[in-house]
Amino acid sequence: MIELDKIVKQMKMLFAISSDFDDIRFVTAYDGEPKASPLDRPTVSFSVTKMEEKDVKPVYSDVDEVTGDGPTLLYNHTVDVRLQMDIHVPQTSNGIACYEIYTRMSRRMMDDTFTVPFVGVGCGDIQYNRDIGAFTLYTYVDIQETSIVK
Repeated sequence: MIELDKIVKQMKMLFAISSDFDDIRFVTAYDGEPKASPLDRPTVSFSVTKMEEKDVKPVYSDVDEVTGDGPTLLYNHTVDVRLQMDIHVPQTSNGIACYEIYTRMSRRMMDDTFTVPFVGVGCGDIQYNRDIGAFTLYTYVDIQETSIVK
């Protein structure tokens, strides 16, 4: 079972501790902390928009031809999570900076050292958010974990 609060905090920390992202502030959405308005530096907020947990047809390994061991149950349960990453850049910046940040984050997620089991990423259109005085790009990361449930 994925603990949603931990996955949101983990994603935030994976980026926040990287020196490659020192120019960006990473926050969890709805954390109760006051936000600058208008926005004064690029900010990425993390939240969960969807979670689906389900039992699936059991998946087994192949027979080990060397040892002769039979198939082993690999998993029979999946959890799918869509993690939203809202990228905000100040209105004094160019809105295209949202795409630049998204590209940097996507490349980091495809790095071999990234530990979150993501299966896809995507984004929408850049919009201007008058309430926070910033350009916003709504992006997401799809995460899937498998497990054995008896």
